Amino acid sequence: MVGLTAVLLVVATVDLVNGDDAAPRTDTAQQVAGIPQAAPGDEVVVGPRPSGPRGKKGRKEGAKSGQAPLVPTYTPPPPPPPAEPDGPCDDADVAMTPVMGPAVAGRPVLVTLELRTREAEACTWTVNSSSLAYKITADGDDVWSSSHCPRQVPDDVVVVRRDLTTTYRLAWSGRRSSRDCPVSMGYAAPGDYAVQAAAIGGEPSAVVPFTLTDPADVEPAGPVGPPVPEATGGKKDKKKDRATG
Repeated sequence: MVGLTAVLLVVATVDLVNGDDAAPRTDTAQQVAGIPQAAPGDEVVVGPRPSGPRGKKGRKEGAKSGQAPLVPTYTPPPPPPPAEPDGPCDDADVAMTPVMGPAVAGRPVLVTLELRTREAEACTWTVNSSSLAYKITADGDDVWSSSHCPRQVPDDVVVVRRDLTTTYRLAWSGRRSSRDCPVSMGYAAPGDYAVQAAAIGGEPSAVVPFTLTDPADVEPAGPVGPPVPEATGGKKDKKKDRATG
């Protein structure tokens, strides 16, 4: 009995020394770290907790109220800038593909070239009659050729890249050609044709077919601007005619 009394006195003395306001050590560590400890099975939420009921009931009520669920978004990084040219292109390294759209006989025809390099990452290519050749054919026969009409090939400088397509546009006059490109050559008739192009010193492109449509089959364009009012033939007009007659 005496031993039990001694133990109780020791415990009471320790409580008096610590005081009732002393916080447990574990609570103090949690307050310093700023992160509460979660008990097993508790839900840990980072950031603000959405308001409203949770679980299946909350999802149903959210769907009824039109609230969209919180979905994380991902923004992809921007694509790298195109490569900068580091010198002139080798003509043999320039590959091209002609692209044709609607064409009408008796009118200029747009010829689009899609350019890429085979090896160089990026380079500058001078477009002129000494570096570019293209021709229009029908049943294998030449209808028009840039070798006949070199002045109809533009003089320009473009950047050609291996991983990006450069689009370059040419205009065929729609006429036939012969040596020295006489201006008296007539327009090519409606029918089926083909175009082929190449960098001089490089490989020729594929032969791309297209059709010249008969102008009679093309819907005429509507009137341009407001209609011109017709003369009314009123009294003022008659007096003016007599005065000037």
